[in-house]
Amino acid sequence: MSEKTPGVLVILLNGTPMLEYDRGQALSDRQRESLQRMEEKLDQGILLGERFVTRPERQQRVEYMAANLVAALLEGKDVAAAASCAYLAMALPELKQVRALEKEGNVAIELVFDREYRKEEKLSFVPQDRLKARH
Repeated sequence: MSEKTPGVLVILLNGTPMLEYDRGQALSDRQRESLQRMEEKLDQGILLGERFVTRPERQQRVEYMAANLVAALLEGKDVAAAASCAYLAMALPELKQVRALEKEGNVAIELVFDREYRKEEKLSFVPQDRLKARH
């Protein structure tokens, strides 16, 4: 993992931005140590679904950490969410957004690499029958 990569990673839950990670900010020694401990813990194996993976590959680690991130957000565990976000930002420097949708206990997670997050703008439409021609 690289220590410092430019760009912002935005985490969205049900369309609402929940976290923003600025890769331009240098990590403190304590934060780097925390990420290193996370990596070492992942080296010991992870549970993905019903299967224990003894030597998780990069993609499996990312999947696991993205799931941890969303679970932490849903449970209001801000510190765990921030740590998982930092891990993903460092592991995937090209990642721009994590979009999670939770509905009736089911969660879908999308990793977005090709577009920066932009705040959505609401548009108001006037029905055609209420429009009046101006001459």
